[in-house]
Amino acid sequence: MSVNCPTCGETYDKLGNHFAWNPQHRSALSERQRAIIEFLVLRGVTIRGESQKSRLEGYGTSEAWIREVTDALGWVANDPYLHQSATDVADSVERRYQDNVSASDCSDVWGFTSVPHPALDYEGPTDVKRLRPLTLRLLVGAVGNFVGTIFGSLHVDVRGWDVGGDHMRDLLDSVGVSTVEYDGDGYATDTHTERYHYDDDVVVVPHYDALDLLDSVGVAISDISEPI
Repeated sequence: MSVNCPTCGETYDKLGNHFAWNPQHRSALSERQRAIIEFLVLRGVTIRGESQKSRLEGYGTSEAWIREVTDALGWVANDPYLHQSATDVADSVERRYQDNVSASDCSDVWGFTSVPHPALDYEGPTDVKRLRPLTLRLLVGAVGNFVGTIFGSLHVDVRGWDVGGDHMRDLLDSVGVSTVEYDGDGYATDTHTERYHYDDDVVVVPHYDALDLLDSVGVAISDISEPI
C-alpha cells in the first residue's frame, strides 16, 4: 500500500526511501503518534538502531491488533506483514524441542516496522519519562483491572512487559497518581480501598485515586472489571 508523505503530499511505496533522499520531508511526530509509540515502548516493541535513525519493529499473533496499531500510527508505520505462518511456527517448535506440534496448535505471527525517525531514539522503557494522556488511557485499557465491587483498587499488571513495576510507579507518580505496595505478610493487609498484590510488577492504585484516574482518561470501571 502506498503512503502519502506528510510534508509534500506525494504518494510513495516506500516512504523511508523518500525520506532518505529528502530528509527535510521527515515531519515531526504528532502528540498522538508519540503517545502510541511510547505505549508500545513500555509494552516491549523492538527498537532497531542500526542506522543513524532508529525504527520500530513489532510482532503479534493478532493481525487485527497489528493493523490497528499501524493505522493509528499513520505514515510512521509501514504495512503489516505475515512474519511467520502457523505452519512455520510449528516446524520451528518441533525442531527446537523435538516434539510433535501441529499448525492448528499455533498462530500466525504478524509484524510491522516503522520508517526510521530521529524521535525513535528510545533504548528502552526507562526512556519514557512521563505518561501522556493517551498513553495512560491505552495502558489502563490494556492491562488495567479494577479489583473489588463497590470499593476496590486499580491493578495495572505489567508482568510480561518491558517496563517494570518500579518505573511504572514513578511514571504514575509523575502525573499525580498515588500507588500502594505490598511488603510481605503481616505488613500489608487488604482493605476495601487498597487491594494489595504480592507481585512488584502489578502496580496498585488505591480506590479514590483510581476513580480520578479512570475519569481523567475516560475509562469506565465496568470496562476493566469482572461482572459482579
